[in-house]
Amino acid sequence: MFATLALALAGGLVLNVMPCVLPVLALKAMSVVEHARHDARKRRMHGIAYTVGTMSLFIALAVLVVVVKASGHRLGWGMQFQHPPFVAAMTAIVFAFALNAVGLFEITFSSSGEGGDDDKLTGSLVNGLFAALMSTPCSAPFLGTAVAFALSAEVPAWKTILVFATIGLGLALPYLAITLIPGFSRILPKPGRWMETVKQVMGFALFGTAIWLYRTLQAQVTPASANSFLIFLLALTVALWVGTRYGGVTAEPPRRWLVRGIQVGGVVLAGYMCLSFVKPEQAIAAGGAGGSLGNDPPVIVDNHIAWAGFDGKRIVTEVKRGRPVFLDFTAEWCASCKANEHAFLETETVRGALSQTNILPMRADMTNENDELDKLLESIGRSGIPAYVILLPDGTRDLLPVTITAEMVATHLSDASHRFPAEKFARD
Repeated sequence: MFATLALALAGGLVLNVMPCVLPVLALKAMSVVEHARHDARKRRMHGIAYTVGTMSLFIALAVLVVVVKASGHRLGWGMQFQHPPFVAAMTAIVFAFALNAVGLFEITFSSSGEGGDDDKLTGSLVNGLFAALMSTPCSAPFLGTAVAFALSAEVPAWKTILVFATIGLGLALPYLAITLIPGFSRILPKPGRWMETVKQVMGFALFGTAIWLYRTLQAQVTPASANSFLIFLLALTVALWVGTRYGGVTAEPPRRWLVRGIQVGGVVLAGYMCLSFVKPEQAIAAGGAGGSLGNDPPVIVDNHIAWAGFDGKRIVTEVKRGRPVFLDFTAEWCASCKANEHAFLETETVRGALSQTNILPMRADMTNENDELDKLLESIGRSGIPAYVILLPDGTRDLLPVTITAEMVATHLSDASHRFPAEKFARD
């Protein structure tokens, strides 16, 4: 158990530099600089509030995992992004944070709107929750083993919660250490007007994150549903602007509460009228088992990998004829998957290996819920994505590590080809 907790802590630490969390790193750094002018006690309180936020989110996820396991179902890491309402909510939240960063409105938490230490601590708490939410679609070294242990049906509830809480602690640890160690405050730059510029630049980065999330939503729902969600975002923007313009911190409390009521009512009405998450009809998997196996289509087309769509029947057919299948578990919402695709898979090294071996590249798209892919992912010993596995004709599997390189993928493909060379693939 101690080793698992150590992996969970390390995995949480590594999450700080994963693509899905990078947009909020600069905002966290800005918070560190802002709090440097506080006394040691206030800095500690902000660090603790941020840590409580990250750990609370992960504990809530752990409780959800426990409930789902008790019901006999399966919940993998990051699989909440398979649900369009969750993706839409995340898109709206990130979009709102971006609007706040560029100055459209100011977030206040106290009822009086006058700020103070309490609302600033609440801001650190919300910052922690936001960072934890942004980390959930990412996988990381060390994290997979810890999460697989926590998601196991045999693990008691308290251990699952402890592992997830430790991941949250690992995510918060760098910020917590900076706020607890007095020496850091002396080397930080002084607050100034430059902070507003950096904050706005980070707002544009958050807009980019919102666009990435919206692309995932587009892949999950019909075009009409996706377009209606854009109208909802416009209504949300107007509501936030109205709050600042007519019910800001200088307004009298009765007026401020009236404006907030109008804001909430307007957003709820817009949501009722615009939000509908209608899923498109299931597309027929590309590259089915039909056709001549004696004349395999090229695995590289226009200098890109010609990924076949996932098809369980085709996998059976291909391995029966002695041809390995390189399976890539990915999703539109998985930032790590997309980063690996561009950095390590779509490279001359991997394309050359696929051309030489004629191993079939097949993409298991988990953007939407898919019970067949969920069970297959679990059967290979993974609880989250990205995951890469070579299915071999003798019934064995070559599971690649979570962290890959182009050379590593090429080596595994070459090893599979030595055992099952292309010239021995069965023909019609």
